[in-house]
Amino acid sequence: MHAWDTVRVFSRYYFQVPPDVWVGGEVRSPGKYRTSGQAHLRDAIYLAGGASPNASLDSAQLFRTQADGTMKIFSVDLREALAGNPVNNILLEPRDRILVHRNPANVEPPTVYLKGEVAKPGRYPYAANMRVEDLVRVGGGLKRSADPEIADLTRFAAANAPSGTNQRMEVKLAAALSGDASEDVALRNGDVLTIRQIPQWTDLGATVKVRGEVQHPAAYGIEPGEKLSSVLRRCGGFTDQAYPYGAVLLRPQVGELQMTSQLELVQRIKTEETYLKSLPEADADQKSAKLTAIAQTETALQQLESTSPIGRVVIHMPSNIKNLDSFAKSSGDVTLQNGDELIIPKKTNYVMVGGQVYNPTAVSYTAGRSAKWYLSQAGGTTQIADKRAAFVIRADGSVLSAKNNSNFWSGDPMSAVLKPGDTIVVPEKAPKVSPRNWAPILQAAQVASSVALTVAYIHP
Repeated sequence: MHAWDTVRVFSRYYFQVPPDVWVGGEVRSPGKYRTSGQAHLRDAIYLAGGASPNASLDSAQLFRTQADGTMKIFSVDLREALAGNPVNNILLEPRDRILVHRNPANVEPPTVYLKGEVAKPGRYPYAANMRVEDLVRVGGGLKRSADPEIADLTRFAAANAPSGTNQRMEVKLAAALSGDASEDVALRNGDVLTIRQIPQWTDLGATVKVRGEVQHPAAYGIEPGEKLSSVLRRCGGFTDQAYPYGAVLLRPQVGELQMTSQLELVQRIKTEETYLKSLPEADADQKSAKLTAIAQTETALQQLESTSPIGRVVIHMPSNIKNLDSFAKSSGDVTLQNGDELIIPKKTNYVMVGGQVYNPTAVSYTAGRSAKWYLSQAGGTTQIADKRAAFVIRADGSVLSAKNNSNFWSGDPMSAVLKPGDTIVVPEKAPKVSPRNWAPILQAAQVASSVALTVAYIHP
């Protein structure tokens, strides 16, 4: 070499593209970055804006694609790498991918749960110095329905704790809220504090509506467990025109159950109708029976869809109650519930006869007469009547079915002595068009719709 000669050493990246690396996860600007040359893991983190405040500095992963296409992973201590420790501050290669994780404490932060009778029950962040009083205040305080004396605290053991170490304890809530430090229990991560409801709070504001033939119809507030006889006394008893035997007690909860059953019955009838439509028509008689059966199913569906369940509860009240004291000792003195409606109808002097009879009508009541006699007064049954399926709906809501269905309802309706307000229903005979016996389904539909209609006839 000679004087004034210049020696220049080139980086290999002067002749080739510098390596690209990808940084993701808990960094300020995740993405793909091109280095200015030789770079280490710390350099790539700085290119991405550095680790975010929520980043976990205990561990990070580097994924490296080998020359043969396979991938290799390196786990490093990110804190040491950022400090420049050569063991963790790995020299990067093209297409390396770095993943920085979130701090586990921020992934699932410590929480406590507040349940029950507070303004805002829910899940709340846990603080190291949090106590029962703090959590109740955070939840907006106690509601009027809250039991101010005792609260329930459930504490779950850690995953590595011995089995059976979960704790359930009673907290003296009133003392804790008044500042008694000995009762104001310190909480832990995962604790569940339940503020209980005072007894019988759901019965607050419970009412029963009474209308019809009582001295003072109105909506009456009721106490838990109050009986029918008690409300009748508060109504002033019956009027001279009252017919207690035909009393109707409607209950919303029963109506909901009946609606569920009716929807199931409708679905069964629709399924049966689909099956009937698929049957063959080998001759004229078979075709006629098939069409008759389909028409019966459509009629049953129309009856069910036009009469919603009423939620009637069958109660047995004598037709001539002389005093409520004797009635209060009987099984008919049922316990009332919130939302019940009691209807006391006027005295009636007829028996309804409907269905497949020659003259569906109301027949004047005659004492001691049976259902068979009332059927004869309506002209008797038609040729397509199913006499064995006839049933009687008593004025009190109970049902007497035919003998062949005595497993559902008891009694022989034709020989039963009827009372004013009773109803006789004679359904249509179901034609035999298949081996399947679908007549009970139709009879159930007939009973359901008829029971609702008998209440509709009542004029309190």
